[in-house]
Amino acid sequence: MMLSAQIVSMILEEQRRQEGRFIQGVDIDTYLAKLGEKAEIVSDSIAGRCRGFVAFYCNDLNTRKAFITLVLVDPRDRGLGIGQALVDFVCNVARRRGFTACRLEVGKSNQVAYNMYLSNGFHPVEDRGEMQLLEIGL
Repeated sequence: MMLSAQIVSMILEEQRRQEGRFIQGVDIDTYLAKLGEKAEIVSDSIAGRCRGFVAFYCNDLNTRKAFITLVLVDPRDRGLGIGQALVDFVCNVARRRGFTACRLEVGKSNQVAYNMYLSNGFHPVEDRGEMQLLEIGL
């Protein structure tokens, strides 16, 4: 499945806005192709405009841990709780599918997101240099 043009545009715009620091350590086109092929995508849209989306994997039947790979909210819609609602949605889906935890990586410099995850029950499980792996039990 291919990503929608709106979602690709949002990712590329955020990559520009953050001067290449949004998606790091991997070729952006390779990353977009992987999302389109393997990730589940849930978006929040109003009147045909995507306000935000989450990309996640809920397919590791050995560990029973879901993984949120990307949460992005349009800058015009930040602060409305959309990101939190998308993360909550993924956790609920994973719980219904019998998964026991949900993980995500967040940049240590992204304090707004980091604090939002911590305040909603995620806790650090691994320091990965500039990134922190967080987890919440389901």
